[in-house]
Amino acid sequence: MIVQERHGAILRVLSRKPRLGLLRLQREVGVSRSTLRRDLLELEHLGEVVRLRGSVVQADFYKGETTFERRRGRCVEEKRAIATLAAGLVEANAAIYVDAGTTCLELGRLLLKRPDLRIYTHSIRLVADSVDASASIVCVGGEYRRVSGAVVGGLAAHWLGQLRFDVAFVAASGVDPEGCTTTEMTETQVKQEVLRRSARRILLADSQKWNHPSTVRFDDWSKIDEWVTDAGLAAGARRILREKRIRLHIAS
Repeated sequence: MIVQERHGAILRVLSRKPRLGLLRLQREVGVSRSTLRRDLLELEHLGEVVRLRGSVVQADFYKGETTFERRRGRCVEEKRAIATLAAGLVEANAAIYVDAGTTCLELGRLLLKRPDLRIYTHSIRLVADSVDASASIVCVGGEYRRVSGAVVGGLAAHWLGQLRFDVAFVAASGVDPEGCTTTEMTETQVKQEVLRRSARRILLADSQKWNHPSTVRFDDWSKIDEWVTDAGLAAGARRILREKRIRLHIAS
C-alpha cells in the first residue's frame, strides 16, 4: 500500500470513528506500528489529525466543530437505521419539527414522502430536498450558518415562538448523563425554543455521542422524552437514561 493509499485509509476510518486508540487504528488500517506512526506524523503536519497519548483524533473533531459533510459520512448505516425507526414513530396528520443534524436529515427525507405531514425545519439541506415532496414543508427564517447547514439566531427563535408541534426530532453534537449539548450558542436558542413548543420531544443521535459532550449544553434530560439510537449504546448508559425516565428506541 503506497503512502497516499494509507493516508486515505486512515482518514476514512477516522471519518467513521473520529477518535481511536492507536492499536485499534493499526488493526483497522492493516499496517505496522512504525508505519502508522510515520503516517500519523505526516497527517498531523498536514492538519488532518491530532495525536494524543495512545490515540489519534480527527482534527475537526478535536477543534469541536466538524463540517456537515464530514459528520454526514460518519456512522452512515447507524444513522439510516435510526431514521427508519424514528419515521415509524410519527402518527398521521402530525405537525413535525425536524432539526438540522445529519441523522435528522435522513429522517426528514423519509418524512417528505408522506402527504399527511406538515414539516417545519431550519435545515436548508432538507428544504433543498423538498422540491418534489409530498409533505408540506415550512422553513424557519433567520441567519444561515454554513458549517451546520442551518438557519439560526434570534430571528429563528422569535419565529418559532408563534408555533406548536406534535413532535420534535432534535439532534445533539454530544450527550452525557447531564443532558444534550451542541457546539454553538445560536444553535442552542433554536433547539430550546423547539423543545418548549413540542408535545413530544425525541432525540436522534448515534451511540458514539454518549459521554462526548460538546461546548454548550442546550437542555437537560428533563426536556427530552425519548431517544432513538443504535445498538452500540452501552448497558450502563441505558440504565442511567431509564432512571431519568427516557424511553429508548434501539435501532438494529
